[in-house]
Amino acid sequence: MWLTDVMMILFAGAMVSLIVDMGKRFYGGRRQFISGAVAIAATAVSLAIVLAEWFAETASTTEISPASSPFATLFVVDSFTLFIIVTELSIGLVIAYFSTVYLTPRDNSGPFFALLLIMLLSLTGVSSAGDFLSLFLFWEGMSISAYGLVSFRKKPGIALEASIKYFFLAGVGSLLSLYGISVVYSITGSLHLSSISQAVFTTSQSGLFGLLMLFIGFGVEAAIVPLHTWLPDIYSAAPAPVAALIAGDVTGIAVFVIVKIVQPLSVPGGQLIGEYFRAGMLPLIVLSVATMLLGNLSALMQTNLRRMLGFSTIAQTGYMLAAISTFSIPGLIAVVFNIWNHGLLKSSFFLNIGRRDEDYSLTELKNLSLPGNGGRLQSVMYTASSLGMTGSPPFGLFWSEILIVQSLLLMSNITFTVLAIIVVSNIVLSIGYYFRIINSVVSGKSPEAAGPQARMREMAAPLALLALSIATGIIPGLFIGRIALLGSVFP
Repeated sequence: MWLTDVMMILFAGAMVSLIVDMGKRFYGGRRQFISGAVAIAATAVSLAIVLAEWFAETASTTEISPASSPFATLFVVDSFTLFIIVTELSIGLVIAYFSTVYLTPRDNSGPFFALLLIMLLSLTGVSSAGDFLSLFLFWEGMSISAYGLVSFRKKPGIALEASIKYFFLAGVGSLLSLYGISVVYSITGSLHLSSISQAVFTTSQSGLFGLLMLFIGFGVEAAIVPLHTWLPDIYSAAPAPVAALIAGDVTGIAVFVIVKIVQPLSVPGGQLIGEYFRAGMLPLIVLSVATMLLGNLSALMQTNLRRMLGFSTIAQTGYMLAAISTFSIPGLIAVVFNIWNHGLLKSSFFLNIGRRDEDYSLTELKNLSLPGNGGRLQSVMYTASSLGMTGSPPFGLFWSEILIVQSLLLMSNITFTVLAIIVVSNIVLSIGYYFRIINSVVSGKSPEAAGPQARMREMAAPLALLALSIATGIIPGLFIGRIALLGSVFP
């Protein structure tokens, strides 16, 4: 089965990277190059396998279970899952390449690339998990890998504080999600994700409580208010490739887990199952509005690019929560497509920062206007990524935000119509701080200490992600068609 092949390749690549790092005496300065090459090869081969499956089986659903037991591991692969795995591995491949030129000889490159591959392996497992047991185990693998990567450079001060805050909040989230899993299991006697609908619709109060615990627990990594405070700190402290990985993959997969939970409760056509369940949507709608408002208003007050991007990600989570709150297939399609588009642009931002992340002051808005040829290219990239994040064409985020708003309007309900207006208002609000970035780049004064200049080898990574975003914006049907039939989105 291709899924197990991908996991084995990523795991083998991680082990080889560690073995290479142990052989310092034999490889010397080449160990960084060899470890990086192994990581790139493992990710590239895995992506090729997934792409072959992606184009061969567009709409089929595959289940893999080694035994018939309530505790047997189950993997479920559908068009949503394939698209998310492609997203993870595409961004991961670019980050693996970037890391080979970002890391220095004094860095422990072997453990770094091993953690990167274990992270991608865990993300693949989370995406394809069909039962709560495998979902939780892969989720913990993802979190542990993230802890190690965030504290990789072991910077004093803000890095230590950010790592502790992330560890604490993620631990609380894991406990809450585990409690939600136990509630669902106590009601249904099953750990399959499909049992959520049985838990909710047979015993409304306890089932909805378990669903709420799952939302909150997995919502920590998605940076849902009020458990969002770790994200701006992590963006400020983590090395550039790690921040890009968290921005492009980790927060996206956290939102996708919520999609996986909601998916059994959704039906084609956008109609809710069960009238009483409308009351259960209200907390999710309130959380979405609070998350997008706090994210955008906080971003407006920031003077540092990294923290601004952190609050921007929180706002994007709010938009996606709004679409999830419809409990409809068009809403879930919009969310999955937005995970792809947001991941490309936000990862591009952090890879463009590059080595300037070594000094927090160099990512202040006033220091973004850079001299020299490399600096000019970085400035153009900041401008392009900012335009993309405002939802401007020809970038792909333009279409995914349209789909989010459209999924709300398709509900033909005054509550969701008002929510659509709030989402559009917040998107307009976000233009304010992204144009502050553009203004700083275009008309700002070059700082006296500009920091390290970008090399073309480094710039190839964010350029590749921007190119993918533009390709998505120009031919969105090619990508949306991989998720579901366009007719289900545009009736």
